[in-house]
Amino acid sequence: MESSLNNDTNPNSRIYAVQKAIAWLSSLHRKGWSNAFLDLNNELMPVDGLRHIPKLKPELVRLIEQNLTEWLLADGEINVKGRKRSINEYILSPEGPPLSAEQRDWLQQLGQRPLRLYEVAEVIPGQQMTLFDVIDYDQESLVVMERSGSRSVKVGDLLGGRILRAYDHFEMSGSAYLFNDFIGGRVLVELEEYTDEWLDCLEYKKEFGEIIIEHWLEQTVLPRKIPEMIDSYSGEPIKMIFDQYLVNSETKMRETLAAQTDVQTSEEGWTQVMTCTDGVIRPLVQINWSKKANQIELFTNTQRYADESQLWFQGLMGEAVTFMSRKASSMDEFLNDPNNAHRLTTSKKPAPESSSPLDRATLAKLMQETIHRTYANWADEKIAILDNKTPRQMIKTPKGLERVKKLLRSYETGERQQAKMQDREEISYEFLWQSLVIMR
Repeated sequence: MESSLNNDTNPNSRIYAVQKAIAWLSSLHRKGWSNAFLDLNNELMPVDGLRHIPKLKPELVRLIEQNLTEWLLADGEINVKGRKRSINEYILSPEGPPLSAEQRDWLQQLGQRPLRLYEVAEVIPGQQMTLFDVIDYDQESLVVMERSGSRSVKVGDLLGGRILRAYDHFEMSGSAYLFNDFIGGRVLVELEEYTDEWLDCLEYKKEFGEIIIEHWLEQTVLPRKIPEMIDSYSGEPIKMIFDQYLVNSETKMRETLAAQTDVQTSEEGWTQVMTCTDGVIRPLVQINWSKKANQIELFTNTQRYADESQLWFQGLMGEAVTFMSRKASSMDEFLNDPNNAHRLTTSKKPAPESSSPLDRATLAKLMQETIHRTYANWADEKIAILDNKTPRQMIKTPKGLERVKKLLRSYETGERQQAKMQDREEISYEFLWQSLVIMR
């Protein structure tokens, strides 16, 4: 995302304030300015980050340089004649560069107004956006005039930036830190925790901003990692695990399963459920017919559930079934394997053999059933990113409600990305919003 100020050819305009300050520092304090920039890189850049810089697109490299340069002008220090000086105070001092009143005011605001994290509440592309502070809920929303930046954001985005006053309106200072929902959710939690503990600290403003920059650099510089899905109850990584059995006696198998009080029977197959310590009933293992004749599959979504279910099922069935094989894979591996077309779309009769790749409709249906199964009890399950509270508990406060909304948006953003990569239709998470009876 690039931020833009008004196009103004007047050399005394505020839009040339940063340019003048940089030119002055580079000319009179070339070594000190260069060292300040290198020190900031070393301090804030993630581990191995510098190694990835040459692989980035030129426009991203320019954006990194722009954001770090502004940070130095606002909050950085420079070595002048053997002592550290605030860069902002230095350029505004009588020793600094010649500046117009408008430029001096702009640079002064740059040093006074902190880097904050905002959520985009409303956007008029090419004109303006409405932002509210996601940490300080007592602050009123601000309408920010922004031509370029307003074209690259959408409602619900998390955006780091400094908002300065220009005449009778607000503008972005020039730097911008737009977060994807995965990193954004993490930086939001860290900033909330930092504020709760260090709000009265003298370095609060500066360190708050550094947290924003560090996470943005991590997102921008490092290769993107697809986050691992975690089973919210057990805390274990979610896997797609299928145990294949040969059915030696279908009659005995059916009679035995029917006699189990913790097994639910349906037209599609059987589901062993467990009553958890929080009182919620959750599926533990699903037993479905395989696409091959006289074979069934036991589906579980964590390694521990799979191992426990194998012992349970074999002990229960005895010679009625014979274990054949196990296939375990991550969600990504599972969805990208065309041989899984028949799974999770269960039937009393085996599906016909097929070696053709998954078509878009089949893949979408497969993913929809997986998502609905994974999040069946989501509203009442404790989630680590929500301070180990359930979404239903969190929405009781305005601050908690906003965090839950942000989490839901992160799910939707992740799904959009996955759907695009897998060339399938996007799956709606509207059922989770409805489970909490909340508006977007």
